[in-house]
Amino acid sequence: MAEKTEHLFVRRARGGRQLTRIRLSGISPNPAQPRRIFSEKSISELADSIRRYGLLSPLIVRRTAPDKYELVAGERRLRALRLLGEEETEAVILTAGSRESALIALVENLQRENLSFFEEAEAYQALLTEHGLTRDELGARLSRSPSAIANRLRLLKLPDSVRATVSGGGLTERHARALLRLSSEAEQLDAAEKAVRMQLNVRALEQLIERMIRSRASSGQTVRGVYRDHRMFVNAMMNTVRSLQSSGVGVTSRVIDRADGVEITVIIPRLPHPPSPGT
Repeated sequence: MAEKTEHLFVRRARGGRQLTRIRLSGISPNPAQPRRIFSEKSISELADSIRRYGLLSPLIVRRTAPDKYELVAGERRLRALRLLGEEETEAVILTAGSRESALIALVENLQRENLSFFEEAEAYQALLTEHGLTRDELGARLSRSPSAIANRLRLLKLPDSVRATVSGGGLTERHARALLRLSSEAEQLDAAEKAVRMQLNVRALEQLIERMIRSRASSGQTVRGVYRDHRMFVNAMMNTVRSLQSSGVGVTSRVIDRADGVEITVIIPRLPHPPSPGT
């Protein structure tokens, strides 16, 4: 399936043109390459295959200047060729913009060798923000539903430290989604480390997270977590004062920032008493 998909790109790109031999030194990496980690063992095995049987699928590049190219698809093959000490390779020169190049690179990685779910989410985000695609458009281009795109993008809410623990510990995407229920990086990291250390399945991790949330609520940490910035209180108070002033009430206020906290004084004038009945 993967080889077939790439050859579809090659046939469309060629338009009847022959393969071109280009120098490897003139090829720069694709800045939109979604894969961040490449297995040295996998590259070595691919290099051995190329040594034995030759390059079965050409690189796909786009020209950026005379004798200069940017890789569109074939990062693993390019690394394997360089490992073999090759100086030239066959390539298809594709006329493509940066968005099309990014899409092709993502499709190839998705269909050749699975990206991690975090790498895939990062690639989605880049295509949405840097190339102006909507989620519906991206889903249509990748044969994925908008909800599937949205679910992957939610994973990017996890901090880098938590992502590293999830990836390094071999946890699944469902583990990562469960961690999103926790509101702080410290809690997420604690739960992720326990899941790795105790080899928790998804259900066991969900139960751990539920206990953490109940414990936090019973100790009152929820309130402290939500209202951790005193400026929220100050702004709320001053908004109320301004609202009263705009309605004609002669309210005055004073805010003093002290070392141990903030002192807010609000003075509301007494309203005159209504006349007693019969007077």
